Amino acid sequence: MQQFDAIVIGAGYGGASVAALLAHAGKRVALLDRMPRAAGKVQWLDRRGYKIEAFGAVGIPAENSRFHELAALLGFGERAEFIFPQGDMARIYYKSKSDGWRTMLTGLKPSEFNPESMERLKQTLGVGDEDIMAMASVYATAMALSDEEIADLDDTRFSDWLRPFGLPRAMVDHLGLTMNALFTVTTDQLAASEAVFTLRQLVLGGAGRYQKGGYGRLAEMCAEYVAEHGGVYRPRETVSEILVENGRAVGVLTKNGEELRAHAIISNAGIQPTVLQLAGPAHFPADYVERVRRLVPSLSIAGCRYVLDTPLFEGAFITIFSDEGHLDDPAWAAMLRGEWPEVPPIVIDVETAFDPDMSPVPGHQIANFQVFVSADPKSPMADEAIERAERVIEELYPTLKQHLIRREPYGPRMISSMTRDSAVPGAGGEAVGLAQIVGQIGKHKPDARTPLAGLYLVGCDAGGRGAGTHQAVDSGFNVAAMVLEDL
Repeated sequence: MQQFDAIVIGAGYGGASVAALLAHAGKRVALLDRMPRAAGKVQWLDRRGYKIEAFGAVGIPAENSRFHELAALLGFGERAEFIFPQGDMARIYYKSKSDGWRTMLTGLKPSEFNPESMERLKQTLGVGDEDIMAMASVYATAMALSDEEIADLDDTRFSDWLRPFGLPRAMVDHLGLTMNALFTVTTDQLAASEAVFTLRQLVLGGAGRYQKGGYGRLAEMCAEYVAEHGGVYRPRETVSEILVENGRAVGVLTKNGEELRAHAIISNAGIQPTVLQLAGPAHFPADYVERVRRLVPSLSIAGCRYVLDTPLFEGAFITIFSDEGHLDDPAWAAMLRGEWPEVPPIVIDVETAFDPDMSPVPGHQIANFQVFVSADPKSPMADEAIERAERVIEELYPTLKQHLIRREPYGPRMISSMTRDSAVPGAGGEAVGLAQIVGQIGKHKPDARTPLAGLYLVGCDAGGRGAGTHQAVDSGFNVAAMVLEDL
């Protein structure tokens, strides 16, 4: 039986960052993950030399992020090479019932916008100068709010916060799809505090952060750091149980029957699998367990990973939507009933636009499209979502099938099998984790310290804020400080 200061379950960005930060502080850490590679949902998959992102990701903020802070603190230097494409790297497709498809290329950072790009945006969305000024007012208001004023928006829905600005529907849908992509929830449920906080980060640091060697490379480096600084990193190691003695979490039992002990157990496996399965509800107050059961996961994504023999997709990040709208509550309810829009909201990440070396063959392109579906791994929604999305993509790129080298569909079932067990009905395949919705964010978010002494949560379910992986790394910093204080 081995003894550690801390055991971290799961090497997604929350788990990998907290493990490395504790190792940096001189603690002996065990980092365990059931997958062969760190980074959770943003790990890459080796497909005959093609390094294909499992589910696609684009980092916000791109510059001056907690990713940069983590790499600097751990002394990674030039080994952590961040990539931020300059210029017009974002493609927008918008379909109007009256005159069909319109499209434009723009920058990934608001500071790159200029009169020419504003004119293209007006033409693409069919809006005027007053509408552009109204959108500018949205960003200006987000920048002017204090941290306290943003926190006061925890109980305000983003759609309600946005309504007084009077944006035309096309601009609401454009901004709404951005929020859908960042948080994987409907805009009628999204907490305005998280949305406004991220809008401010977008203005200050832009979008589109990537890392040489794959979006998950920094998580891999964190896992390596643990092993190089007195701890152990074990990929392909599944934790079957959190051990509890005398009302305290004291260790873990692995699937192969090995016991590891530690003063602190930190779970990046998600609050519901951690409480309801790994530790067991008997070790928590009944009201806490009931609350955990009721927590709502984010939505999921379904899509395809593409390898193409030519650069078919322009830019690095593509959004596709129509005047049928973005993903709000009515749109989502209709999709659940099987009433799909002709153009479901679609996002495409083109990883070779960030790092061409992800392909072993120069000139080949790797891309990943996503459409929103239920988080239920058993839901049949993914197949229809992929079929409908590909119909739209092939309309825009009619030679797609001619250039396909590899097509690999995925959905919530694969997400769950790789990163999160299904602990309650309808959950497990969530794209982010705990949904960042009203009632679950800010002061309502679960505490990273659980009621079970010695057990902590890290990642998107507790301890951080912001969009996606940036929220996970923020949680890693916050939880590391908490654990160090307790130890």
